[in-house]
Amino acid sequence: MRICIVTVASYAHGIGGMQAHSADLCRGLVEAGHEVEVVSARHRDGLTQTEHLGATWHFVDATARRPGRPYRNRDWLRASADAFAELHAERPFDVVHSESTSALGLLRRGVHRNVPVAVKFHGNYLGLAAATIGRGVRESGIGPRVREAKHLVWLTAGHVIPPDFVRFRACEAMVPSRQQLDGTVRSFLLDRARVHVVPNGISVEDFAAPGRDEARKSLGLGTGPILLCVGRLARDKGFATAIEALARLESDARLLVLGSGPERALLEQTARRTGVSDRVDFLGSKPRAEVVHHLAASDVFVFPTERDEAAPLVPLEAMAAGLPVVASDIGGGAELIESGKNGLLVPPASVDSLARAIDSLLADDALRRRMGEAARERIVERYTIEAMTRQTVAVYELAAKRLQKDG
Repeated sequence: MRICIVTVASYAHGIGGMQAHSADLCRGLVEAGHEVEVVSARHRDGLTQTEHLGATWHFVDATARRPGRPYRNRDWLRASADAFAELHAERPFDVVHSESTSALGLLRRGVHRNVPVAVKFHGNYLGLAAATIGRGVRESGIGPRVREAKHLVWLTAGHVIPPDFVRFRACEAMVPSRQQLDGTVRSFLLDRARVHVVPNGISVEDFAAPGRDEARKSLGLGTGPILLCVGRLARDKGFATAIEALARLESDARLLVLGSGPERALLEQTARRTGVSDRVDFLGSKPRAEVVHHLAASDVFVFPTERDEAAPLVPLEAMAAGLPVVASDIGGGAELIESGKNGLLVPPASVDSLARAIDSLLADDALRRRMGEAARERIVERYTIEAMTRQTVAVYELAAKRLQKDG
C-alpha cells in the first residue's frame, strides 16, 4: 500500500502521545513493506522535507493552531490539503491515515470520495469535558473552579467551531481502547459499525532495560526505593497528587519526575509545602535511551493522571521495562492494567489511596517482581508495534472495500 499519514503532531513537535504514535505507526508500516509519506505541521527548525523512519516527511508552512485560538488553524487546513493534492497527483495514494482530526482539510476538499480515509482518534470531546468538570467539582475555591470552567469553554469551542466534526462520519475510524468507543462515537456522531478498537503499540525491544544496579550506577542513584513519573508537567497529569502521596509513605523513597511543562514551579512549591523537596528530583525531558535507564533503575512507576486519556503510552513503556504501575482508574490506562496482577489502580486525585498502593509494593519485593513480569507479558501479548500495524492495515482494507462498494 501507498499510505499518506496526516498529522499535526509529529516527531519534530516535541514529546507527546500522538507524536510517538505517528512515529511508531510510520515505522511499523514501513517495516511491513508499505510505502509511507507524512504530511505534518511546520517543523521547528524550518525543514520542509526529510527522510525519517524509512518514510518521507513533508512539513507545510503552518501550525496546527494559532496562539489564543482553540480551533484548527485555517492555514493548516489549506496547506495540508494542498500538500496532499500535490503528492497524490504525482503518485496516487491507496489510503489516507488521519491522526485524530488532522486531515480535516482533506475531508473539506472531498478527498474521501476518491481515496479511502481512516482516522485514529486519540481522545474525544466528551471524555475531556467530563474530566474537566470532575476536576472542577474536586477543586476548592472560586479561582480554580473558574479556571476549569474557562477550560471547558475552550474545549467546547475547539470542538464545535467550525462544526466540521461530523465530517468524520465518512471515515473508517479507530480508537485505542474499548473505553473510548462510546465517547468517540457520540463526540463525532460516528456510525458505530465503522469504529474499530486498535490498541496503540510500542517497540518492546526498545525497553529491554539494563539491570537495576547497572542502571542506578550509570545514573548516579543510590540504593533506596525509587518511584518514577514521566510526562508533561500539566495540572491534569496529577503529579501534585504523587508528590503529596510521597509525603505520606512509610518509606523514604525518592520520586524522579521526567518531563517539562507549565506546572513545574507549582509542583516544586508543592514539594516544599509537603516537606519532601529533598526527595523529589525534577529532571526535565529526556531522550528515550535515558528514559529506559530511569525505568530500569526504578522500583515503581506512578501514573496519577486526572485526565480521561485515550491510551497513554508511558505506562506501556514502563510495563515493557518490567515495572509494576500504580495508575489512576480512569481512561484507557484502566483498561491496560489488571489491578492486582500487573499493577494497581487507584481513584484519581486520591492521595491516601495512591500512598497505600505504593507502600504495598515497596514493602514486598516478590510482589513487585511478579507484577513487573506480568506487566511485560501483557505488552508483548497485545501492545506491540507489529500488532498495531496489522490491525491498522486491516482497517485500511475495510475502508478501501467500503469506498469501492459505495462508489
